[in-house]
Amino acid sequence: MSIQIEDTYIYRSTDVAMYLVTLVNKERIAINITKVQKLLYIIYGTYLRVYGKRLLNEHPQAWPYGPVFPTTRNALLKFDDLSELSEEAISQEEAKKMKSDAQLHKVVNFVLEVFGTWNAGQLSEWSHSPDSPWDKTRKRESFKWGDVIPDALILEYFESIIYVSSKEVE
Repeated sequence: MSIQIEDTYIYRSTDVAMYLVTLVNKERIAINITKVQKLLYIIYGTYLRVYGKRLLNEHPQAWPYGPVFPTTRNALLKFDDLSELSEEAISQEEAKKMKSDAQLHKVVNFVLEVFGTWNAGQLSEWSHSPDSPWDKTRKRESFKWGDVIPDALILEYFESIIYVSSKEVE
């Protein structure tokens, strides 16, 4: 049985990306824009898989180097050094909302536990794997770079790689 995905969202992609960067900075994990993009994509797919709804306002697009959230990428390009980014980059209201969101924390912590130590190259290679949503999107007829990677493909893929018990979703 397939889950119907509503086209609603919980957070802006830029806020979750900045929040993610502040978390990895606290843990002293190396980060760059490519790694943020890939981790954000995995968070997006994992959240979709676990909770059956979109986390972010922005859909990932198929770019030559993998899935990209263009608005987030452009926002992060304004920072010279992501390791200097702190919670002040996020509105206090959004930061408070994200800090108190147990579902968001479950997913972010899971993704960082599994993929946090991977470098940008390893994450890019993973996102380019055969039959990944990015791969299937770029193989579609009349494909062009920048096409949205459909949530249905992302959900299907993440269902195949992440097991979720009903206890974990509660």
